[in-house]
Amino acid sequence: MKKYIIILFVLFSSVSCEEFLVEDARSVQTSDNFYKTEADMNSAVNAIYAFLYSPYNKSGYDDLPCAMLEMITGQWNNVSQWPETGFYYDLTNSSGSSYTLNFWQNCYKGIESANLVIDKIIDVPFKNEADKNSLIGEAKFLRAYYYYLLVNIFGDVPMKTTHTSSPANDGLLPKTSVKTIYEEVIVPDLIFAEGNLKYATTVGNGRVSVGAAKTLLAKVYLSMAGNPVNSTTTMNLAKTKALEVITSNSFSLFQSDENLTWFDKLNNSSYDNTEEHIWDLNYNYPDFQSSMNIYFLPKDRVMTEAGFPGFGGFYPDADYLNSFDADDLRGRNNMGFFYNSYTIDGITYEFPWAVYKFFDKEIIQTGPGSGKNFPLLRYADLLLMYAEAQNESDGSPNATAYKAVNDIRERAGLAPVSGLSQDQFREEVWKQRYWELGAENKTYFDIVRTQKVYDAKQNAFVPIVGFELPSGAVVKEGYLPFPIPMTEVQINPLLAD
Repeated sequence: MKKYIIILFVLFSSVSCEEFLVEDARSVQTSDNFYKTEADMNSAVNAIYAFLYSPYNKSGYDDLPCAMLEMITGQWNNVSQWPETGFYYDLTNSSGSSYTLNFWQNCYKGIESANLVIDKIIDVPFKNEADKNSLIGEAKFLRAYYYYLLVNIFGDVPMKTTHTSSPANDGLLPKTSVKTIYEEVIVPDLIFAEGNLKYATTVGNGRVSVGAAKTLLAKVYLSMAGNPVNSTTTMNLAKTKALEVITSNSFSLFQSDENLTWFDKLNNSSYDNTEEHIWDLNYNYPDFQSSMNIYFLPKDRVMTEAGFPGFGGFYPDADYLNSFDADDLRGRNNMGFFYNSYTIDGITYEFPWAVYKFFDKEIIQTGPGSGKNFPLLRYADLLLMYAEAQNESDGSPNATAYKAVNDIRERAGLAPVSGLSQDQFREEVWKQRYWELGAENKTYFDIVRTQKVYDAKQNAFVPIVGFELPSGAVVKEGYLPFPIPMTEVQINPLLAD
């Protein structure tokens, strides 16, 4: 599966957006001699995955679009030489940003590819109807995920659920509310995927699974319970769906053993698509390499035998580092999620603090690319989703919610908590999310739904509006969600606010 996704990613990433939407849509994607067989549809589904990668891969020096989702968290200092990253660090980004355009275009390319599969597969004969429905489930899962990104990054956006052979046939689509997109596309798509996907987990294949569908559905329900939908019914649904993942016993937290610490398992490619990893961006060195890992290496420090320096787009802010408990292993040098020295062949390199969570030791020999996967859905995230949803739904934490939080705390070297009020438990869950999921593009989505951010100086969660970033810039009303790219608004005036 990795190999096929990689090949198709290379093919699709070699064409421009205009070429994809026009030339490819008219020739390859609607060709009468394709989309006729089961093998054709497998290839078409694999191609939908291709558009997940671009925001997480460097397209230029120090250029990583997903960095925009991290800068708003207040956890990072920007040291990138790429101006675009700096714009998000000091809140001077605009609708002309190439980062937001990257997310917008790739999400809609993915949606159009999914629509194509869903429309075309109906008339294709399959030996086993369950196999057909599983492929439809993959397409719908991925369409739901792309829309989940869009509504959280941009708010109201156009909703398109059918394939058209040419953009001219679409007309100018107006924006649809976040609530409608959740209710009419994202949730139904994930429910279908949950009921029809073939694989329980991603072990051995990298495809989305039943476990991934349940986890994303729990995340979606949790998001709907917050801003901007503020549903009064979905928090309980999030609790139920997350509990189904827990009781399935399909996933577990990595634990340290005599050979490796759990930190090492998180950044060891041998453990990709296993245990704690519910769904990853899959890479395969040298065929298709990730640049996320070298982006987290210390900037301009040559730490590889191949002689490539780290790009180091952002370093952890001192307040973020200091917010970890003194006993928290996640904040320890060379043990947890950060490091400021590393020894290679007897030579110790020292540098400002960097992110160790995704450090791929194989880069030392190969550089600059990595075959290490990047986590999109992790079991630690799921446990904390359950704990939050249960506490909010039932008014106080139950034993399972305490266990979910304490499993994460104890793995990090912290004592278990007990006897907390609903408000105290909520804050404990949010703090664990802040510490556990840093640099994974999860904190941004928590900020969107809660409208709060952790202020390490105050040791408290505060409204995002009025929050001061490490750059000194203050988040103003209306900064989030991000503006729709200006190039898209110029093409379609209906997208203007």
